Amino acid sequence: MINKVQRLIKKSTNVVIFTGAGMSRESGIRTFRGEEGLWKQYKPEQLSSITGLQAQPELVWDWYKKRLITGEGVIPHRGYDALTHLQKLKGSLPVITQNVDGLHRLSGQTDVLELHGSMRTASCLVKCGFSTELTTDLLGSMPPHCPWCGNILRPDIVLFGEPLPAEVISRSYELADNCDLMLVIGTSVQVWPAAGIPFAALDNGATVIEINPAGTELPCNENVISVRRKAGEILPLLVGLKE
Repeated sequence: MINKVQRLIKKSTNVVIFTGAGMSRESGIRTFRGEEGLWKQYKPEQLSSITGLQAQPELVWDWYKKRLITGEGVIPHRGYDALTHLQKLKGSLPVITQNVDGLHRLSGQTDVLELHGSMRTASCLVKCGFSTELTTDLLGSMPPHCPWCGNILRPDIVLFGEPLPAEVISRSYELADNCDLMLVIGTSVQVWPAAGIPFAALDNGATVIEINPAGTELPCNENVISVRRKAGEILPLLVGLKE
């Protein structure tokens, strides 16, 4: 199995990466779903929606501040290093991610499509044009306000009830339609419309390698190869990253 996957990665000319929360979790960032997921403690409509932010801005921003503090010092694991290595080998390696933590960029990947936005920046809620890096210093006064117009700032993530960024989702599907190999890493492939991207790759005739300890929603057929391992353990081996 491992040798087969290694050969596929080596010979493929148009590889696309698709990652989910499991990739981040291996670096110590909590997921939203699952037994230890953040939504087990909080209602998403209350803490991750425009209406929630408008109704209780201090409560919402206090939660995001805790998430930001928790994420400080988190570093990409060896699986991220392996993808950066693969990018150098291939010359191009688009990464489509459902994660908002910025670890792909931090690890050196340059063509990253963030389907759900980023926790690393914030912008004006009324879209006056102000945007800034999201740091704990910015959150010294709660809730943070726009210095240009005085309105509340928002984290630059896709909140509940908002559509995914049109340009990002469009290019993601375009990549899926044209790739010959997609590595689907650390995701159960359950959150739509993002989950449709690996299926689009399959419809295009591409091979999909799913790397996830648990089963996913992807079908069991000859075009899907399942590797039931953690990304940080197996990706370095698959791409030939040396210690």
